[in-house]
Amino acid sequence: MKRFCSLWPFALLLAIHVCRAEKPYNVELNSFDQNKDYETDGKWVDWGTLRMKKVSRNKFALAGDFEFKLNMGDEQGIMLRVFVYDSNAGQKGPLVMNVKKPFCQFINEDEDTYPYLQKSSNMPEQGDCPFPKGQYKIDNYELETEFLPDDAPKGDYLLELTLLDKDLGVAGLIAIVTLT
Repeated sequence: MKRFCSLWPFALLLAIHVCRAEKPYNVELNSFDQNKDYETDGKWVDWGTLRMKKVSRNKFALAGDFEFKLNMGDEQGIMLRVFVYDSNAGQKGPLVMNVKKPFCQFINEDEDTYPYLQKSSNMPEQGDCPFPKGQYKIDNYELETEFLPDDAPKGDYLLELTLLDKDLGVAGLIAIVTLT
């Protein structure tokens, strides 16, 4: 029994090392823009100076200001879709991920991003609904891509974040990324 007990510190160190090992892929941000498909964009959101930039391998920072011009409640929604993307043809391919929820539910249920984003911004605490209209500033919130599985398929992807009103897209952001 004593022999096994002396192995625990080694096993713990090994587990920490494996968990912190770098992922076998690299994520490149090719573009991050306002989705121009929505004519009503100015009525709902002014994306202001909101930008994303790469800060290190597989880490990106979101910074800038934006304005919600109307309160956002559960009559609105958020849809996040990820498509395979053909960069040569500039065409969306198959849909590989789709998340669609009422706005407040999306914000209030998120445990991985919003609590940390809120700490890097003047955005309201989770649980506040409707989400108040107003000017918001994000101060270099670092996003990580470590949540992707080690065997994530390499290639180009188009990510669409869409603000919905009664299930119709009214504003959004688009990012194109490459996994190598």
